[in-house]
Amino acid sequence: MRIAISLTGALALAACGELPDEQPLTGEEVAPAEQMQTAEPASPEEAASDSVEATLANRIPTRFHGVWDYVEGTCALESDMRMEVSGAEIMFYESIGTVTGVTAEGDDVVVSLAMEGEGDTWEQATRLSLTGEGDAQRLETSEGESEKVADEYPSKRCPS
Repeated sequence: MRIAISLTGALALAACGELPDEQPLTGEEVAPAEQMQTAEPASPEEAASDSVEATLANRIPTRFHGVWDYVEGTCALESDMRMEVSGAEIMFYESIGTVTGVTAEGDDVVVSLAMEGEGDTWEQATRLSLTGEGDAQRLETSEGESEKVADEYPSKRCPS
Protein backbone atom coordinates (compact mmCIF):
# COMPACT_ATOMS: atom_id res chain seq x y z
CA MET A 1 0.00 0.00 0.00
CA ARG A 2 2.82 2.32 0.90
CA ILE A 3 4.47 1.58 -2.52
CA ALA A 4 1.22 2.43 -4.34
CA ILE A 5 1.01 5.80 -2.57
CA SER A 6 4.67 6.57 -3.37
CA LEU A 7 4.18 5.64 -7.03
CA THR A 8 1.01 7.74 -7.22
CA GLY A 9 2.84 10.72 -5.78
CA ALA A 10 5.79 10.26 -8.16
CA LEU A 11 3.44 9.97 -11.16
CA ALA A 12 1.59 13.12 -10.10
CA LEU A 13 4.89 15.02 -9.83
CA ALA A 14 6.05 13.62 -13.20
CA ALA A 15 2.85 14.81 -14.84
CA CYS A 16 3.65 18.32 -13.61
CA GLY A 17 7.21 18.02 -14.91
CA GLU A 18 8.73 18.47 -11.48
CA LEU A 19 10.34 15.24 -10.31
CA PRO A 20 12.63 15.91 -7.34
CA ASP A 21 15.85 15.04 -9.25
CA GLU A 22 14.99 17.06 -12.39
CA GLN A 23 15.60 20.74 -12.93
CA PRO A 24 13.15 22.65 -15.13
CA LEU A 25 14.59 23.70 -18.51
CA THR A 26 15.65 27.30 -18.89
CA GLY A 27 15.35 29.12 -22.19
CA GLU A 28 18.95 28.23 -23.07
CA GLU A 29 18.59 24.47 -22.55
CA VAL A 30 16.72 23.31 -25.64
CA ALA A 31 16.51 19.69 -26.69
CA PRO A 32 18.30 18.89 -30.02
CA ALA A 33 15.03 18.05 -31.81
CA GLU A 34 13.63 21.44 -30.89
CA GLN A 35 16.82 23.13 -32.09
CA MET A 36 16.43 21.46 -35.48
CA GLN A 37 12.82 22.60 -35.83
CA THR A 38 13.62 26.23 -35.03
CA ALA A 39 17.02 26.45 -36.73
CA GLU A 40 17.40 29.51 -38.94
CA PRO A 41 18.78 29.17 -42.48
CA ALA A 42 22.42 30.17 -42.81
CA SER A 43 21.50 33.12 -45.05
CA PRO A 44 18.43 34.84 -46.56
CA GLU A 45 19.54 33.56 -49.99
CA GLU A 46 19.39 29.94 -48.75
CA ALA A 47 15.94 30.54 -47.28
CA ALA A 48 14.72 32.00 -50.59
CA SER A 49 16.30 29.14 -52.54
CA ASP A 50 14.65 26.52 -50.31
CA SER A 51 11.32 28.30 -50.66
CA VAL A 52 11.62 28.53 -54.46
CA GLU A 53 12.55 24.86 -54.78
CA ALA A 54 9.62 23.78 -52.61
CA THR A 55 7.24 26.03 -54.54
CA LEU A 56 8.47 24.86 -57.92
CA ALA A 57 8.04 21.20 -57.10
CA ASN A 58 4.54 21.06 -58.54
CA ARG A 59 3.49 24.63 -59.31
CA ILE A 60 3.94 26.89 -62.30
CA PRO A 61 5.12 30.31 -61.05
CA THR A 62 2.47 33.05 -61.16
CA ARG A 63 4.35 35.15 -63.71
CA PHE A 64 3.28 32.58 -66.34
CA HIS A 65 -0.38 32.38 -65.23
CA GLY A 66 -3.12 33.67 -67.47
CA VAL A 67 -4.73 33.18 -70.83
CA TRP A 68 -2.35 33.28 -73.79
CA ASP A 69 -2.91 33.11 -77.55
CA TYR A 70 -0.74 33.40 -80.66
CA VAL A 71 0.21 37.04 -81.25
CA GLU A 72 -2.13 37.15 -84.26
CA GLY A 73 -4.87 35.12 -82.51
CA THR A 74 -8.22 36.37 -81.25
CA CYS A 75 -8.03 35.02 -77.66
CA ALA A 76 -11.45 33.44 -78.28
CA LEU A 77 -12.21 30.05 -76.70
CA GLU A 78 -12.23 28.46 -80.15
CA SER A 79 -8.73 29.72 -81.03
CA ASP A 80 -6.64 26.59 -81.58
CA MET A 81 -3.44 28.20 -80.22
CA ARG A 82 -5.04 29.55 -77.03
CA MET A 83 -3.88 28.18 -73.68
CA GLU A 84 -4.73 28.86 -70.06
CA VAL A 85 -1.87 28.54 -67.61
CA SER A 86 -2.47 28.15 -63.88
CA GLY A 87 -0.32 26.83 -61.06
CA ALA A 88 -1.49 23.24 -61.44
CA GLU A 89 -2.39 22.84 -65.12
CA ILE A 90 -2.22 24.10 -68.67
CA MET A 91 -5.39 23.91 -70.73
CA PHE A 92 -4.88 23.76 -74.48
CA TYR A 93 -7.47 23.82 -77.29
CA GLU A 94 -8.23 20.07 -77.22
CA SER A 95 -6.14 18.82 -74.30
CA ILE A 96 -5.21 19.49 -70.72
CA GLY A 97 -1.92 18.98 -68.91
CA THR A 98 -1.74 18.43 -65.17
CA VAL A 99 1.53 19.59 -63.63
CA THR A 100 3.63 16.75 -62.23
CA GLY A 101 6.82 18.76 -61.74
CA VAL A 102 8.46 22.12 -62.43
CA THR A 103 12.18 22.80 -62.81
CA ALA A 104 13.71 26.28 -62.96
CA GLU A 105 16.32 26.97 -65.61
CA GLY A 106 17.31 30.59 -65.16
CA ASP A 107 14.18 32.68 -65.77
CA ASP A 108 12.56 29.80 -67.68
CA VAL A 109 10.74 26.83 -66.23
CA VAL A 110 10.40 23.34 -67.62
CA VAL A 111 6.99 21.96 -66.74
CA SER A 112 6.36 18.21 -66.68
CA LEU A 113 2.77 17.51 -67.63
CA ALA A 114 0.49 14.48 -67.54
CA MET A 115 -1.50 15.17 -70.69
CA GLU A 116 -4.99 14.05 -71.63
CA GLY A 117 -6.96 14.85 -74.75
CA GLU A 118 -8.80 13.44 -77.72
CA GLY A 119 -9.12 10.07 -75.95
CA ASP A 120 -5.39 9.67 -75.34
CA THR A 121 -2.91 10.23 -72.49
CA TRP A 122 0.82 11.00 -72.61
CA GLU A 123 3.66 12.69 -70.71
CA GLN A 124 5.13 15.94 -71.98
CA ALA A 125 7.77 18.45 -70.86
CA THR A 126 7.25 22.06 -71.96
CA ARG A 127 9.63 24.97 -71.50
CA LEU A 128 7.98 28.31 -70.65
CA SER A 129 9.86 31.55 -71.27
CA LEU A 130 8.76 35.17 -70.98
CA THR A 131 10.18 37.94 -73.14
CA GLY A 132 9.40 41.64 -73.21
CA GLU A 133 7.27 43.63 -70.78
CA GLY A 134 3.81 45.14 -70.53
CA ASP A 135 1.74 44.83 -73.72
CA ALA A 136 4.82 43.57 -75.56
CA GLN A 137 5.31 40.63 -73.19
CA ARG A 138 5.31 37.25 -74.94
CA LEU A 139 5.15 33.68 -73.71
CA GLU A 140 7.39 31.37 -75.68
CA THR A 141 7.07 27.61 -75.43
CA SER A 142 9.37 24.88 -76.65
CA GLU A 143 10.20 21.23 -76.08
CA GLY A 144 11.18 20.99 -72.42
CA GLU A 145 13.77 18.26 -72.79
CA SER A 146 15.74 20.07 -75.52
CA GLU A 147 17.87 23.19 -75.59
CA LYS A 148 15.90 26.43 -75.60
CA VAL A 149 14.92 27.54 -79.10
CA ALA A 150 13.04 30.59 -80.36
CA ASP A 151 9.29 30.02 -80.56
CA GLU A 152 7.95 30.48 -84.10
CA TYR A 153 4.49 31.15 -82.65
CA PRO A 154 4.92 33.28 -79.50
CA SER A 155 1.83 34.06 -77.45
CA LYS A 156 0.44 37.35 -76.21
CA ARG A 157 -1.37 37.70 -72.90
CA CYS A 158 -5.13 37.88 -73.46
CA PRO A 159 -7.30 40.41 -71.61
CA SER A 160 -8.84 39.07 -68.41
